[in-house]
Amino acid sequence: MGTVVSLEPHRLKKEWEEEKKLLQYLRVEEIKATAEKVFVPVFSRFHFPYSFLEEACMDLALEAFLSGGKFSRYIENSELAFRFKMQAVVEISGITNELYEFMSGWVEDPAAQRSDLKEIVESYVTYWWKKGLEAGAKRQLLRL
Repeated sequence: MGTVVSLEPHRLKKEWEEEKKLLQYLRVEEIKATAEKVFVPVFSRFHFPYSFLEEACMDLALEAFLSGGKFSRYIENSELAFRFKMQAVVEISGITNELYEFMSGWVEDPAAQRSDLKEIVESYVTYWWKKGLEAGAKRQLLRL
């Protein structure tokens, strides 16, 4: 009789190694500075640095960055292959919704309009997703 071997541990290990390599292109200070630059003007009465809000922004920026990095393997002719663009939009939208829901649930600030907040969160997540895509593309070029 044959033995059934799960490939899941191998896949997870490979994914973890790829994420570690991608993270070499990322600086925590850059994430903090970007989050502060984007969100402090929106939340006029909220102390942003060293808060749970900053932590959530950093966490989801990291998630977006790694997601973009994973999509970099689908780049053809310096652009994301068309068949993966919709998947990317869904991925970015999911991260955006998660951060938006977190922010709108925790911060009551009349100055922060809901529609403006949604746009700002989307641009923030998209920025980090694209940074991840660029970092992954660099790694792909270095392999060649």
